[in-house]
Amino acid sequence: MIAKNIKGKSFKGCVSYVMHEGATMLEAEGVWAESNQDIIHSFAMQRSGRKEIKQPVGHIPIAFSPQDKERMTDEFMLKLAKEYMQEMGIKKTQYIVVRHHNNDNEHLHIVYNRIDNNLKLISVNNDYKRNIIVCKKLKDKYNLTYGKGKENVKREKLNDPDKVKYKIYDAIKVLLPFCKNENELQTLLKKVGIDTELKLKRTTDEIEGISFRYGNICFKGSEVDRKFSYANLKKEFQKNIEMIEEKEKRQKEVQEKQTEQPQQRAADQPKKEASWKIGGVKLTPEQMHTLKDDGYIYLENIRKKDGTNISTYMFCDDKMDKLLFSNQNPETMVKYGKYEMRLMDKMRIEAGVITHAKVQWYGYGNFAHPYLWKANPSDSEYQESWGDPRIKKEEKIEKQQDLAKNLKRNRGRKM
Repeated sequence: MIAKNIKGKSFKGCVSYVMHEGATMLEAEGVWAESNQDIIHSFAMQRSGRKEIKQPVGHIPIAFSPQDKERMTDEFMLKLAKEYMQEMGIKKTQYIVVRHHNNDNEHLHIVYNRIDNNLKLISVNNDYKRNIIVCKKLKDKYNLTYGKGKENVKREKLNDPDKVKYKIYDAIKVLLPFCKNENELQTLLKKVGIDTELKLKRTTDEIEGISFRYGNICFKGSEVDRKFSYANLKKEFQKNIEMIEEKEKRQKEVQEKQTEQPQQRAADQPKKEASWKIGGVKLTPEQMHTLKDDGYIYLENIRKKDGTNISTYMFCDDKMDKLLFSNQNPETMVKYGKYEMRLMDKMRIEAGVITHAKVQWYGYGNFAHPYLWKANPSDSEYQESWGDPRIKKEEKIEKQQDLAKNLKRNRGRKM
């Protein structure tokens, strides 16, 4: 169950949107509901008592998980809608509750008059926080399914402005880990057609807010996601700075160690690590370290063999022997075999490498890290071990090498 609170100026536009052909009116309170025009007129009559209020329209879309679809009768959805309004303080006013049937997620719309029956204004202060609390309360009360976040929203079914919002969300999520400040984020977003607008304090010119625009649609950072408010973005920038400094520190320590032990340099720093070039794009030392640390990078405009350019995610196995590419975020969790794991781990297993996977550990709310692999690429199921199976192989190889050396040494003595 996910709800969103929207304020608006026009009852005509809002009612016309929710009352499209095929919609089901579940309940109307305080309005004449013979036609859309009658509903609009009823809202407008009461709203005329407080003409100074610029946004009298209250609009609340509420969506439910596909897992709860069989439970979503008209009666149950109306019950949830009315309890939601009660908890949010939407009382003694005109409203309509309308059910839509045009996508996989069962959902309804509440349109209400913020000018109540006593001509008092229904407050929307702190409605974001109150909405979260109320949705959680109702989900727990009726054992409704909790959503899995924005990553699982079906983008292809969205229309503007939600389609634009998720495009901005996806772009920021991918690019943010590579940015140390808002200027770097602004530059990267510009490359994918998204403009960044900063709000400054009048007296000090300090940044106090951030918005993102794609075409003629603009969202505040916090409207895209609370993680993308300017205050929260600053925290992420600081984390990135600290992470980069830590990586540079580790890199310096490695370089100093290699200087002291030149014979070990080839093992610690393979030549290929310093000279990787993918589709004409040379990887930076920072990108190399990201790959080496079980991470992934996003490459733009790399050249394919046919001469066309693409942008893609890239990661590799823990030996850095095999490169893998994906159009989706490699951190996306997917169901594969007995576990839910990262997409990058699934692709590694299918590529025939032993993978120290990150899997959802059910019942504990965290993750586990088993080793998973296929003995043969054609196998339908993967094998599993909680210790690195390659260690035993390496020990076996070492024993064989020692045995061969001993045999050679003994032959030399006999001669």
